[in-house]
Amino acid sequence: MSIGKRVLTIVLLVSAAGFLNAASNGTKDETLTLSEHPFQSDLEEITNVRLHLKDGDFRIVGVDSDDIIIRTDGKNAAEAKRMRVRLRRSGHSLDLTFFHVPKNEVQVTIAIPRETGLFARMRGGDLSVDGVAGDKDLELIGGDLSIQVADPHEYGPVDLSVKFGDVSGSQFGNPKGWIGNTVKQNGIGKYRLHAHVFAGDLMLKP
Repeated sequence: MSIGKRVLTIVLLVSAAGFLNAASNGTKDETLTLSEHPFQSDLEEITNVRLHLKDGDFRIVGVDSDDIIIRTDGKNAAEAKRMRVRLRRSGHSLDLTFFHVPKNEVQVTIAIPRETGLFARMRGGDLSVDGVAGDKDLELIGGDLSIQVADPHEYGPVDLSVKFGDVSGSQFGNPKGWIGNTVKQNGIGKYRLHAHVFAGDLMLKP
């Protein structure tokens, strides 16, 4: 699969009540909602996905597919009917901004192609990233951030930090600091990893 020639489709599975396929092939904003009539178009040469999240429980997973799939799970998943996702295409990047995301007992899973650069900014809650092979630029103000790092040799510049909390995981050496932890490394890999949590914990998983 060539990342430069990839054509992506976005598929929203919002609770069991319905679904919507959508994408944007222009530069204008598009807002996605539940619909009885799916809409689909191409997203050509997207190499970076940029997520703008407020509060909630989000899980980002890398998959062997050319689709971006968003689904909700949990006891109150039906409340996701009000959730909105705004798309904005800019060059090779696709921005997804989430609105009206339920906060209690609802997990939002966003599946993206495995070899994709990932940018995420989140205000509060839990954010996990698994199986994504590419640059990562992740920041969370309050809550817990977990990142799967299966092979640390894939990374070059690494910059991990927590202002009030802990960094756990030894893939890049032991964290340093008394109040808050930091980990920095300049490796030989091709990917960049930046992650910061202001108040909470940052966990590296194998």
